[in-house]
Amino acid sequence: MAHGQTSSSPNPQAQRQRRQSRGPSVIQDRINNTLRRRRKKPDYSAVNPFVKYVLFFTNFIFILVGIAFAAVGIYILSLKNKTVTSFIDFIFDPACILCLAGCIILAVAFFGCGGALRESRLFLKIYYIILSLLLLLEILLVIFIFVFYFVDGAFAKIGLYPEEAFSDAVKKYRDDPDMQGFIDNIQDLLSCCGASNDDNGYLDWNKNSYFNCSTGNPSPEACSVPFSCCKIKPGENINYRCGADMLKKDQVNISSIYVQGCFKGLQEVIKDNIWIVGGTILGIFIPQAFFICLAKALISQIEEQMAKW
Repeated sequence: MAHGQTSSSPNPQAQRQRRQSRGPSVIQDRINNTLRRRRKKPDYSAVNPFVKYVLFFTNFIFILVGIAFAAVGIYILSLKNKTVTSFIDFIFDPACILCLAGCIILAVAFFGCGGALRESRLFLKIYYIILSLLLLLEILLVIFIFVFYFVDGAFAKIGLYPEEAFSDAVKKYRDDPDMQGFIDNIQDLLSCCGASNDDNGYLDWNKNSYFNCSTGNPSPEACSVPFSCCKIKPGENINYRCGADMLKKDQVNISSIYVQGCFKGLQEVIKDNIWIVGGTILGIFIPQAFFICLAKALISQIEEQMAKW
């Protein structure tokens, strides 16, 4: 019985030897696991938060601007109860231009803001494609303007006559107060009168039924030009009849009004302020190109992050 108990009882010395032989390997494994975890680099996101939130906050501000522009334009149109019947009515009405600009800004900024916030590649692609198209159209417009003014007859050769659009606006001068104010501001800003690209632009006002200098015109403004054609000195009160009888053939006091057409006046302004015009154009183009690059960079970062999943 004693022999059986002795044989079945554990041998303390053997257990101690087994623990001593196993102990160093266990400790070494734990040390290796700890070092391995410390050496492992953290898995950082490939999406740069600067790129993401610059796009988001900038476009969020533009969303507010677009809503404000569209709301003001719609409010003005509702007050006037105006029905736009032609392209000329549209482009020479500041309220319509505000609505159009507001809607474009709102639509573009929505895709930029939503795409950046939700890291949506679809929205961001739509955003940079629209911005790229707008930038391309702006570049083409600038090229057209410079070609129009520095290459004689360039637009006529391709069948474009921008002077006719402004001439139609001259005819409708009294039909819409907003169009009237818009034309007055242009004539005052460019020191011009009428639409033509020559030194006799003031004669374009003969095309307006109120100012026409025909013999039987009962209008009190017959043979006149708008007051915005007059040369007004700084501080001098505006005389709304200063353009009276300026369209008469025997008029000798023509020096009191601007005689060059507004397309001629715009050409002079561009020539006299070429560096300012160039700087303004770059100031519009560069931010657009910057946000196009940001959107494409964010798309690449999102795709890189998705590849890690």
